[in-house]
Amino acid sequence: MSQARDCHPLLKPFIPVVAMLGATLGRSYDVALHDVSGQESFIVVCEHGDVAGREEGVPISDFGQQLMDREREGEMTYLANYASEAPDGRSLRSSVALIRDEAGRLIGLFCVNYDMTQATVLRDMAEFLTTVTPLGYGGAEKERFPSLHGDRLGELLSEARRVQGKPLRFLSRPERLELVRWLDGKGFFKLKEAVPRLVKETGKSRYTLYGDIRTIRAEGPDEG
Repeated sequence: MSQARDCHPLLKPFIPVVAMLGATLGRSYDVALHDVSGQESFIVVCEHGDVAGREEGVPISDFGQQLMDREREGEMTYLANYASEAPDGRSLRSSVALIRDEAGRLIGLFCVNYDMTQATVLRDMAEFLTTVTPLGYGGAEKERFPSLHGDRLGELLSEARRVQGKPLRFLSRPERLELVRWLDGKGFFKLKEAVPRLVKETGKSRYTLYGDIRTIRAEGPDEG
């Protein structure tokens, strides 16, 4: 952390907050405290100033100056996650809190700037790695690979998770009955170890699941 400059007394409690956030958020975040209480604004203290090109003596940004001029006697408390740009062209995401004295006069700006370079790379990589092209061969929508050990129970449970759209232990009772009906129609309960596997998958007891099976079979086949 840079050496803190003497500043307005009401800003001094924010100095350790700058240090704490700098250590917590890491080098992709620039955290700075500005004193704007006098004729000349200045940086009181700054962490990772290289993110936004800050150093002692660098003037406040044009946007910061406009904000000061507009909010000297205003009521705004903060702006969050707006777009900004570093001197070398890197895209930043910025936030600023406006600090006021007891009379409501603007005395300080607490600024956080995030360098989005690494996040943008990860976003683009994720988009590339998750983009698929529909198969145009044989009318198949997707290729499904068989289980190494012919695990039909696992295949049916995986398909059930896709159908339900969530882990099976988070199903409500009506959803669980729908699941049991669907599995029964697929012949799931004719397979060895079916109920123990479903116990593990749903987090329900054997007693509960056997009750569900009796319920759906008593209701008869689904006519929907």
